Amino acid sequence: MTVARKLMLVDLFLGQNALFYSALLLTVALCVLEVILLLIGFSSSDSAGLNGLDGDGDVISSGGGILGYLNVGRLPFTLFFATACAVFGLTGLAIQQASFAVTGQVLPMAVAAPLALLGSVPGTRWISRLLGRLMPKTETTALSQHDLVGLTAIVTLGVAKQGSAAQARVRDQFGQNHYVMVEPARAEEALSEGQAVLLTQWADHHYYATAATLALPR
Repeated sequence: MTVARKLMLVDLFLGQNALFYSALLLTVALCVLEVILLLIGFSSSDSAGLNGLDGDGDVISSGGGILGYLNVGRLPFTLFFATACAVFGLTGLAIQQASFAVTGQVLPMAVAAPLALLGSVPGTRWISRLLGRLMPKTETTALSQHDLVGLTAIVTLGVAKQGSAAQARVRDQFGQNHYVMVEPARAEEALSEGQAVLLTQWADHHYYATAATLALPR
């Protein structure tokens, strides 16, 4: 194989896999960001969610459907998103490598990306569940889901609307932060990012909340 042929194949392989390499670069960037936050005394993953809750840990998923299946809420969103990007990127590269080994060609991105997205779902679920179990736990702060009802939380990611939960951070009586999924208790209400909310009920694998009159310090 000539040098020109090799360079052409390299250019083709890189060009058709730009999305997968971008996902891996994003994973690295998120990891670097986490290290910087740790150095300045803050971490987006200071809690793995309700790691002290009784049960199997599915309680902080966003309910049924694909988000619940992927364990969204079991980890802080930054860590979950980095995991999803890494699995997606590696799955895509594996698919392209297999295609190239069999046919001598890489798949078009329009074909490879959906295949990688579908193939990354079980891997993301398994790794996020494993990371959730490896996060530090404390026996002295064991809680049930209902122990957080009545506490004030801060919406940290997204806007919570009826049928669409958002992530919130709540501090328990032991001073430990937990990340939970919240949905407005009233249909006409929307809970914005940064807003203080009162957890009023645990049901359907997430919390219902309403706007709090008093905000907790960040």
